[in-house]
Amino acid sequence: MIKGFKLDQELVCFEKGFATWQDAIRASARKLVEQGYMTESYVDAMIEVVNEHGPYIVIAPNIAMPHARPEKGAKKVGFSVTVTETPVEFAKDPAYHARLLVTLSCVDSNTHLEMMQALVEVLGDETQVQTILETDDKETIIKLFNKEV
Repeated sequence: MIKGFKLDQELVCFEKGFATWQDAIRASARKLVEQGYMTESYVDAMIEVVNEHGPYIVIAPNIAMPHARPEKGAKKVGFSVTVTETPVEFAKDPAYHARLLVTLSCVDSNTHLEMMQALVEVLGDETQVQTILETDDKETIIKLFNKEV
């Protein structure tokens, strides 16, 4: 799917919910930081971008894609998937609530475009998104994103 990256169990997470969208972004990035995909400063930058520009990271109903500029601390290409039971409210308007966070680490604009194109194949398919939102099985999610289905 994405050159040099395969989603694995460590990068898929299920959560009840979060008190704030900032907590959601931090939690969705935790394994990416631990595995060396990004730095803590990159996580801070993802939060700052939403503070500055609003909830533009909510790219479709129920889907948020936290990310920041590569120079803010992206180390290698990858992403994590976090699914919540209760929606994360990135703004009061329900159009900016999301249960699926796909947190990106892109090292340059080329990998950003490549990753977006690959992710759109999954996230642009309502049936696949519904499967992700309804499952509690990490393998199901991994297979969808790694194109093993």
